[in-house]
Amino acid sequence: MPKIDSGLGAVLRGLLPLVLCAAGLAGEPTGLLHTARFAVVIPGPPTGQPAEAAMDGGRCADPAGTWLGMRWRSELKWRVNEKTVPAYLGDRTAVVNSLRSAAYTVDTGRNDCGLPADLGISESYAGKTDHIAGVMPTGGCGERDGTNAVSFGPLNQGLLAVTCIWWYGGQDNGRSVETDILIDDTEGLFFLSTPPACTNRWDLEGTITHEFGHAFGLGHVAYAQHSALTMTDGLPDCSTAYRGLGLGDYLALKQQYGTN
Repeated sequence: MPKIDSGLGAVLRGLLPLVLCAAGLAGEPTGLLHTARFAVVIPGPPTGQPAEAAMDGGRCADPAGTWLGMRWRSELKWRVNEKTVPAYLGDRTAVVNSLRSAAYTVDTGRNDCGLPADLGISESYAGKTDHIAGVMPTGGCGERDGTNAVSFGPLNQGLLAVTCIWWYGGQDNGRSVETDILIDDTEGLFFLSTPPACTNRWDLEGTITHEFGHAFGLGHVAYAQHSALTMTDGLPDCSTAYRGLGLGDYLALKQQYGTN
């Protein structure tokens, strides 16, 4: 199970401070480009709480959700660097399909509550890329390069994945222009289907559903009060229960993007 030192853990359990950057790409509007990173630390349930607690209270009874302040005004077209997929995960096509399913869940609002999967979000998988996510091993954001990239690579212990978002405008109504997701490539950390006698491994699809939630503007909710929601800050190991959205995840997206 990934471990977090007390100092890092205290920071990462909340939204990290914004890192402001004045550099943009050619053709972008003038104005300050903002950058924020959202480190996904998934240490499992707090001590003394079993993984099964994630379902206590029900995913469809909790309306909690937080908003980061920026959203996409156009289609999010993203790519995967398949060369970085760790060999232990097997077939690269299966891995990409898992990532695509995660994005589609957030795109449509696919949920476990019988709510219409018709959110007004637009995303598409645009194929392979040689670009790597603009995320450093420490979890910091690098420079944007005009490609919304998902890739695997080394991350400091305790970080399973990191999403970086670049946007213009204020934090209350920002316009997202790029997002990258870096997934830790540590051997044996993720699975596509639950292995026998699973322990200290995480569901790739559920984790990346959480990540695309960040990419489209969702923030964390606390595990202690909202363990059933996909955007909880304490996804337990070995659980595939977070591949869809819970009520609060869905409502927060619907409030910002509406429905088709």
